[in-house]
Amino acid sequence: MIETEFTIKEPDSSIGFKILIAFILTIYTSICYYFITTNEDTSKTAAYLVLLGVVVIKYMVLPGLITKSTHLNFTLKKIKYESSIGNFKFGTRWKQLENLNYISVFNTENEYEVKLWFKDNQSISLFGYEHYNEVIEKAFFFSEKLDIDLLDARERGYHKWINKEVYRSTGKIKYLD
Repeated sequence: MIETEFTIKEPDSSIGFKILIAFILTIYTSICYYFITTNEDTSKTAAYLVLLGVVVIKYMVLPGLITKSTHLNFTLKKIKYESSIGNFKFGTRWKQLENLNYISVFNTENEYEVKLWFKDNQSISLFGYEHYNEVIEKAFFFSEKLDIDLLDARERGYHKWINKEVYRSTGKIKYLD
């Protein structure tokens, strides 16, 4: 069995959102009870209620309850995506990360984000932090574990490769020429 060395997990739903989902399911159950007890043509009503139930569950309930996570194994260079609802977990099998290119750090609206680039310009968003020093430290950790280069892409159109040897020995950022 492959051991997870690093996990990226979405935050769990807030208690307020869980209460909202319980409220939506209560209203749906009340509507079902009302139409089944007051309507004479129960087969047609049941079909509509089932259709409404599928829509409510698929588009309102499940997105709020599903938590997605990404598991990485640096030693074997494998990745696995997993989703869970409570204690029930389902996901893909471990996949080989092929043709790893580099790790990049770039600036979004309110944080610095780190991406892993691999095989034919595909990427995985690993994480984001508000402070540049924290994000560089973590990105350096990933680049060392995966033995790939680190790119500072904070400024659009002005990307610079970080000299990992200098950063490893001094902790200061110096760029390759």
